[in-house]
Amino acid sequence: MIYIRRNSDNEIVEIDFSPAPNLEEIGLFDPELKAFLQNSKDSEELIKTVLDKLDIDMVRIIEDLVDILIDKDVIRFTDLPKPVQNKLLFKKNIRNALVEENSILNNDEVINF
Repeated sequence: MIYIRRNSDNEIVEIDFSPAPNLEEIGLFDPELKAFLQNSKDSEELIKTVLDKLDIDMVRIIEDLVDILIDKDVIRFTDLPKPVQNKLLFKKNIRNALVEENSILNNDEVINF
């Protein structure tokens, strides 16, 4: 999502990629956003930043899609080229390590339902 800050004339003056106080969520296809991106003094740099952020989001979507296809037995993990397997495993391990590091549970604790 993209969030915007407006000035007193209700014009977009800033964009951000995370919600924050005084920021308003705006649709990616909103004509106001398009006009702001095109008319900004740093238009090319701003557009590149937006595209880079969207590319990062798309990578995560593709990773999730691969997981779904594997879970549904549409493809096997081993069907993927070795470099792709390695990258997916590496990223998954890093994410898991971050989740464990930030977990409120100790390694010895288990949740039973």
